[in-house]
Amino acid sequence: MAPMLEQILVNIQDLTKQGKTSLAVFDLDSTLFDVSPRLERILLDFAASPLNQKKFPEQVALLKNIKTLRTDWGIVGALTRAGLDGHHPEFQEAVKAYWQKSFFSNHYLQFDAPYEGAVEFVNAVSDAGAHVVYLTGRDVERMGGSSGEVIAQWGFPLNNTAELVLKPHRSMDDAKFKTDWFLEAERRSYEAIYFFENEPVNLHLLAQHCPKVQMIFFESTHAGKAEPPENLPRIMNFLLNQKES
Repeated sequence: MAPMLEQILVNIQDLTKQGKTSLAVFDLDSTLFDVSPRLERILLDFAASPLNQKKFPEQVALLKNIKTLRTDWGIVGALTRAGLDGHHPEFQEAVKAYWQKSFFSNHYLQFDAPYEGAVEFVNAVSDAGAHVVYLTGRDVERMGGSSGEVIAQWGFPLNNTAELVLKPHRSMDDAKFKTDWFLEAERRSYEAIYFFENEPVNLHLLAQHCPKVQMIFFESTHAGKAEPPENLPRIMNFLLNQKES
């Protein structure tokens, strides 16, 4: 049996030949893009601030050589490994506020890097005839300016058959926003719909309302608010000719 990613491509190609439409939907953060370099740059810039160096000299000294991991969700893991264990509340609040303001903005998106095979696979899906959508919890106001630019700069397709969909407002719940979007998409009579996503909460809600969507769990990192559905296929990269778990 062909590996799952290859089989998806074959299915899309077959549907295209039959004159039928298919849809491939990809989340961005921690699904197509590894955001750990963005996290690392934000923490390094916090440490480089003269004001922070003066206010938190001991803590900032530990930040200067900080390293983030693919499995990091937020900054707690990286800070803990650096020896910043949460016993300095004023520093913790300052670095958290800086992270939140910086991470959810246009200014650091260029530091994200695609996961292995992501650019090639999304292009292959598009070339096979599927409509591609980047469906993200990023919102228009804070991250709409650079999201499309970074997608295109890395070589992902972005054209009349590959579009970016962001939340209209930051206050919207990610899971509900994505599920509502899929409910609309289902009405467009796609023969097959595929969704690649790393956040279990989003997958659970979508499964309740859109059972026809074929979901693939991208195993990178997530908020820890729920465990991924056990029955879903899992991948850790988008490389073709690889075995998936």
